[in-house]
Amino acid sequence: MDPKPLACDDSFKALPRGPIRCRLKNRLELVETGRTFPVPLDYEPSRDAPSASGSRQSADVEKRATAWLCVAGSFLFLMPSFGMMQSVGVIQAYLQLNVLEDYSARDVGWITGMYTFLSLFLGIQVGPLMDRYGSRRLAPVAVVLTIPTFFLLGECTEYWHFMLCLGLLGGLGSAVASTVAIAVVGKLFVRYRGLAMGLALTGSSVGAVIFPLMLRSVLPSWGWQWSMRGLGFVITGMMVPGVGCLYPFPSLMGSMDAGVLAANTDSTARPAQPKRNAALNFTAFNSPPFSFVTGAFFMLEFVIFGVTGILPTLVTWAGFPAETGYNLIAIMNGFSFVGRLLPGAVGDRLGHLNVLLVMTVFTFVSTGVTLLPFGARHIEALYAFSACWGLGSGSFLSLVPVCMGKTCEPKDYGRFYGTMNFVVSFAVLITVPIGGQLLESMGSTPLAGLYMAIVTLGGAGLFAARALLVGFWFDMRAKI
Repeated sequence: MDPKPLACDDSFKALPRGPIRCRLKNRLELVETGRTFPVPLDYEPSRDAPSASGSRQSADVEKRATAWLCVAGSFLFLMPSFGMMQSVGVIQAYLQLNVLEDYSARDVGWITGMYTFLSLFLGIQVGPLMDRYGSRRLAPVAVVLTIPTFFLLGECTEYWHFMLCLGLLGGLGSAVASTVAIAVVGKLFVRYRGLAMGLALTGSSVGAVIFPLMLRSVLPSWGWQWSMRGLGFVITGMMVPGVGCLYPFPSLMGSMDAGVLAANTDSTARPAQPKRNAALNFTAFNSPPFSFVTGAFFMLEFVIFGVTGILPTLVTWAGFPAETGYNLIAIMNGFSFVGRLLPGAVGDRLGHLNVLLVMTVFTFVSTGVTLLPFGARHIEALYAFSACWGLGSGSFLSLVPVCMGKTCEPKDYGRFYGTMNFVVSFAVLITVPIGGQLLESMGSTPLAGLYMAIVTLGGAGLFAARALLVGFWFDMRAKI
């Protein structure tokens, strides 16, 4: 007769990070499903799995108004970082037609491509710095790097000026700002991480709407120099209050650490962890679930930036007015706002990986019934595709950082997130230049099929990560 499983501590039942594994002789109890399964006698939790005491202390911190003030700071930091990444095409188009008219579209594209690439690529170094030094040191650094970028951009006249200013300095500033913003939310929140991350990432959607509208309005009348100065003042009004909103973060983390220390004063407490350093390392890949989540995000980002980059080109290629392309992007960004907010809140109740897999299937099906059969021949199909794609891609961008957080401790969130962005940056670097060439060589319908296949691969990676975290491939009742 099998031994009856002992009851887990009731405090475990309040934890949202299910399933919670308890090592009880030869049983593994999944608290959230009420089911038990035999496991090896030598089963031990992964060293990267979130600790119970850390989760309990995070739940207490999440109730404080200062924690949500930090979410507001992340919102303000993501507007000029991720929001500008999605709006940089307007700057590229103006430079190509006016300031850098003697250069080819490919040459001008390398400027904005470098900006986007470095914004993600440098996260592998910024993440460990965030883990060690916190937001009080790195948030002002982000301000010092980002705000001068746009004031200096107005003074640029040569190609190499733009590459150094926007491509290198702007990319570095965006990397620091975005990594700090995401890591703050990932470290503070566990129970409501989906909602908090969704609220913070709506800042990028708001920025993606505000900046193109502003630039299209002021560039014809103000000219390049004063338009960039105006943009610099607007970004100053976002980031300076953002620094103030992020100010309580170290004290909140200190209270969490103190609570964990108090909870671990018995003989079973974990051994002291070595002091974290800011050196470049790839140890995050020792976690198989993290590796699968990163691979899935690589696939999804390849498609997200590919579709966003070629949609205006697809419209003009099909013979529709250029203004239609701007309308489709606006619709996509509007529905992306909803996609970043609602799925995260639902994921807090039903499991973030579960919701992300559902949204992956939704995106696959909606693309298959709009863009794949109709291509670019019917404008109605393009409008429907833009709305569905904005909803699906918005959920990818908000839920993937949350799902990635299930593979690590909150104290290591910056390092893991930066490592993931390092890998994803190569997807962005590849997809932007080749998107137009694929459209010309393949056509809209085969390209839609290719993107659907890549989304399928991303969904398979997420399914594998979920199976590794749950312990079973087809247990659909676990809320994870």
